[in-house]
Amino acid sequence: MHDLIPIIVQARTGSSRCPAKVMRTVAGRRLIDYTLDALELCRAGRPLIVATSDDPLDDALAAHCAARSTPVVRGPLLDVAGRFRTVLQQFPVRAFVRVSGDSPLIDHRLVDLAVETFRTERPDIVSNVVERTYPKGQSVEVLASHAFLKGEAEMADPADREHVTTWFYRHAERFNIVSLKADENLGQASMVIDTEEEFRRFRKLAHQLDSPAWRYRWHELAPRIAEAG
Repeated sequence: MHDLIPIIVQARTGSSRCPAKVMRTVAGRRLIDYTLDALELCRAGRPLIVATSDDPLDDALAAHCAARSTPVVRGPLLDVAGRFRTVLQQFPVRAFVRVSGDSPLIDHRLVDLAVETFRTERPDIVSNVVERTYPKGQSVEVLASHAFLKGEAEMADPADREHVTTWFYRHAERFNIVSLKADENLGQASMVIDTEEEFRRFRKLAHQLDSPAWRYRWHELAPRIAEAG
């Protein structure tokens, strides 16, 4: 287990801007299934783990993931960093990938690139977020467990604990961070589902696709979801 680099998907049902988004059904699939279906195709990151909260609102999400044989670890609702620490206690690994569950168009090839970069360069963090040139919804971070646990122990601000990696980027001088950059800067684009409008655009796109979303590369879908608006 120690040599594996699991993909940890943080997900919860509660959302003020787009309630219950991860459990909504689009073209016959739950939103969370789009994310998990894509990540199951990763060659470099294994296994796939969902980190959700122990709030009763997330019981259905946890049951759904367990039914599809995806390991589930539950922890604090807002202390997402604490949730990741709980995962590492149950799965002692040297590094892990962090992906958000509201990224149904995540490109599994990009995740593999991040993991392979981590294995080759052996930094503390590989990130395409610290200098954003990829759209939101294609965010991938690989963190060395020792670096994460060191930082997590120092996080005092609830906002940092909720957003997990913002603390590391504010203290970037203390860590070896490798930044992945896209060939074209599309950092202002959005492929994430954070609002009702973004959900409507995704639903429209999902019904237009001739093949499962995971068959497409992120740069093929970025203009199409923008046009779906």
